[in-house]
Amino acid sequence: MLAATLCACADQPATPGTPRKSTPSLSAEDCVFSVSVGDWTALDPQRLILYGPGSRQAYLVRLSIPSPDLVFGETIGVQDGDGNGRICGWGFDAILVAGGMPERIPIASVRKLPKEEAAALIAAAHPPRRVKTTPAPPAAAP
Repeated sequence: MLAATLCACADQPATPGTPRKSTPSLSAEDCVFSVSVGDWTALDPQRLILYGPGSRQAYLVRLSIPSPDLVFGETIGVQDGDGNGRICGWGFDAILVAGGMPERIPIASVRKLPKEEAAALIAAAHPPRRVKTTPAPPAAAP
């Protein structure tokens, strides 16, 4: 009976009129089908962008632990841990990073990105390199 009372109390707002916080819903748009992943861009050792169908849709993937090999890696793989065909932030899905020693890194979250936000994240992570130029020698007087 005590357990039932505690459960009933835990479900109520702290004070009347205070909205209850709900857990975030897990939606299909927070996943990408594993067979449609065609390309990727590493932002840092813990974040990357996966590109979905035809590289038209970008997904920000945050890994549960950082991997230095991610930034320098040439290839990665995606692992559908629960066999549902989708790469999500739940369900034992992971990124496989080839490096000194291949790693399996669980995915912490996946979020669909608008094209503009994906471009801004890439630009911030990979600023254009400045090319050092040498000044031209002064023109000889005729």
